[in-house]
Amino acid sequence: MKEIDNWIEAGAVMRPHGIKGEVVVDIKGDLLELVVDGMEVRTTTRRGEERILVVEQAREHKGRLIVWFADFDSRDAAESLRGYTLWLSREQVGELGDDRWFVQDILGVDVYTEEGEHLGQLAEVMHQPANDVYVVRGADGEILLPATEEVVREVDVVAAKMVVHLIEGLR
Repeated sequence: MKEIDNWIEAGAVMRPHGIKGEVVVDIKGDLLELVVDGMEVRTTTRRGEERILVVEQAREHKGRLIVWFADFDSRDAAESLRGYTLWLSREQVGELGDDRWFVQDILGVDVYTEEGEHLGQLAEVMHQPANDVYVVRGADGEILLPATEEVVREVDVVAAKMVVHLIEGLR
């Protein structure tokens, strides 16, 4: 059984924006509208230090977020947030639709063919323009699987298991 984390990685602080303490946040597309004024978010530094910040103001700008966090009122203060990872709670994000899951929930799951052959574990997800690509590492090496309905047949996050259909040329 896989333990499910209550926090969803939503994006990263890229750089300061302007001189008043705002920052540019590169955020995952379907989470863009969920960051709203007044909400609390969890942040982590590259060293793993955690901090809860309050969003004073958030607005979309060219597919990214411009965020002003409470108590960050200068460019220097905003610079100190560079590289922070932004996390939202599952309650803030809500339920995903059928056949959707968070990347962090499927990393490490065991991957099997429809015939029951164990291919290895899902080690990485590469985000590509057409579709994500799952990197599966096992005893026989690495396999790259397109994250499409044709290939991915079943995902059971709780059981930490994925069943795939290997189309010709994937092995």
